[in-house]
Amino acid sequence: MKEIDTLFDRMDVWRHFPNYQLERRADLFFSLYLTEALEAKLGFPIADEIVPEFPVRIGTIFPDIPINKSYKIDYVALSGDAKKVILVELKTEGLSRRESQDSYLLAACRVGLRALLSGLVDIFRATNSKRKYYCLIEHLEGMGLLQIPMELREIMSRPGAQGADEAAWSIVITAQTTEARVVYVQPNGSGPDVISFPEFAEIVRRHNDPISQRFADSLCEWTRVKAGEKPADGRVQRS
Repeated sequence: MKEIDTLFDRMDVWRHFPNYQLERRADLFFSLYLTEALEAKLGFPIADEIVPEFPVRIGTIFPDIPINKSYKIDYVALSGDAKKVILVELKTEGLSRRESQDSYLLAACRVGLRALLSGLVDIFRATNSKRKYYCLIEHLEGMGLLQIPMELREIMSRPGAQGADEAAWSIVITAQTTEARVVYVQPNGSGPDVISFPEFAEIVRRHNDPISQRFADSLCEWTRVKAGEKPADGRVQRS
C-alpha cells in the first residue's frame, strides 16, 4: 500500500510542475474504469476492448491537407453492438481543451470510423514504424474492425517488412459503425459529452481495492485544486 500511496502522492504534487504531463502518467489508470464510466454516462453497453492513442490521419479528416501525419485520440471505444464509436479525450486540466483539438475530433466524427481505419492503413503504408503500427492493426482486427490478408501476416512474421506496403492494400475494413460521438473526461463540467472527475471518481469508488480507492482520492484532489494552485500545506484531502 505504501508504494501505491507514494505513486499517487507524486502525481498529486508533480502535476503542479511546469513540464509534468499528468495525462500521460494517469491515462492507464483512467483506462481501467473507462468502459464503466462510458456506460454510466451514455446509457448503453460498451465493449471491453479499447484503443489508446488512436492515430487520425490528417489527410483523411482534412482532405485539403493530404499528408500522412496524424493527430492522436486518447481512447477509442465501441458500443457493445459495435454500431457506435466513441472518441474519448482525456483532459486533466480545465484549460487544456483547445478549439483546434475540438475541430479535429468533430472532423473525425464526420468522416466516421471506416474512413479513420482506412487512414490508419495509409499511415501504415507510409511509416517506417511498421512493427508498432502492425501491432495496432492486429488489435483492431481482434475488435472486429478490419481483416488482415494472409500475405501481410506472412510478410510481418519475417525479420524484414519488404512487400508490406503493397500487401496492405488488401486489408479489408469490416467496421459496421453507423454513429460516432466525442466524450470528454475532464476535471469539471457537465453535459451529455462530458464525464467530470467527480462522476468518474464515483465509478472508481465502486471498486474496493486499494488502488481504486487511492485513485478516487486523487481524482477529487485534481477536481478541487487546479494545477499550479497547490494548497499551502501540500496535503491531499482524502475521503
